Formats: sequence, structure tokens, C-alpha cells
Amino acid sequence: MPSQNKMIEVLETVKSIEAKKEKPTAEKISKELKLPASEVNEIMEKGVKDGYLAQRDGAFKITQKGIKIVKEHQQKYVHEKMHQIGLIGRITRFLEGKVINWKKHWRERHGLDNHSLQKFYNAIDSLKGRIEETSTIADLDTGEEGKVTFIVGGRGLIRRLSEMGLTPGTKVKIVRNAPFHGPIEIKVRGVSLALGYGVATKVFIKKVKEAN
Repeated sequence: MPSQNKMIEVLETVKSIEAKKEKPTAEKISKELKLPASEVNEIMEKGVKDGYLAQRDGAFKITQKGIKIVKEHQQKYVHEKMHQIGLIGRITRFLEGKVINWKKHWRERHGLDNHSLQKFYNAIDSLKGRIEETSTIADLDTGEEGKVTFIVGGRGLIRRLSEMGLTPGTKVKIVRNAPFHGPIEIKVRGVSLALGYGVATKVFIKKVKEAN
């Protein structure tokens, strides 16, 4: 029986293919995930049976039930990436416990207002690719490059980063990623900037080779 992780992986891929205005077929999903066709077919059949997918004319479509579990998975991934700050991050995750209501959590714990939250949701809803293909600026090594995909933060932070040139689609190069979670020097639009580690964990990017 397919694992829940494999199911989410397939659902994410279906959603990504749909975002590209293409038809998600078993063959295309098998190719993108580099999984045997027999395994993909088994997962897709279970997805249809469980109500995560609908099938029509040889193509699949993710249902609202499927979208719901993908969105929860995406938010969990983003949240964990933002809390990779050693012991402090682990303590924070422990104190927060399991998130039941993500909207409430983003508002109360991370200061996102309705406008910022909707922008974040729009970004992950229209993501062309799986959420695991993104990482934060803090995850990049010196010399690596990426393109900004989305930013998780309130209006003030997003406005400040926008004024610095950090907007979706902008290429970023890591000039120096200081050890022990120190400031990260980046180059944006030919200008060198310094970001605090905490801010850098809120800027999600795709590495250039993956973005292309």
C-alpha cells in the first residue's frame, strides 16, 4: 500500500502540472517523479478511491480534498524551514506543538495579517513544482544562486525587502554565508546587501538550476 508521503508527492506533482495548464497523466507523473509506472498507477488508483483525485479521459485532476492535504503539507514544510535555528528552533517547535489551525497560527505566531497571508497562500497555490524544490536564502552556500519564489512575513517585512530589491523572480547570489547563523551577505540586482539570519529564513527561493 502506498505511503502517505508518496501520496502527497504525487498530489503535489498533479497540482504542479495543473498550474502549468497541462494535463496530469500517469505517464507524465511517472517521468517527473522518476518512479516506476506500476507504482504511480497504484498510488493514483488509491488517490481516486480516497477522493484525493478524479480521473477523466486518461488524465487526473486533484480534488478539493487533495488540495487540502497538499496545502497542509506545504505549510508544514515552510514552517519547519523557518525554524531551522538549532536548539532555539527545536524549542520553539516543541512549545508551539502540533499546529491545528494554520491560518490562526500564521496570524498569531508570525504576525501575518489577512493581506500577507493571502499573498502567501496565492504563492504556494500557484507554485510550479513541489514545495520541496524550494529552500530559504539561509540554506544556500557561499557562491550559490537562486530566484525568489515567495516571502513569509507581514506587510512591513515584505515592503522593506521589496525596497531592497527582493521580490518574486529576482535572482539572488550568496556572497558570504557567515557561520553560526551570522548575517548573510547577498547580491541582488548588482547591489550587495546584508540580511540577518532570521530574515533570510523567511525568503524562499529555488536554486537557479532548479528554477530554470
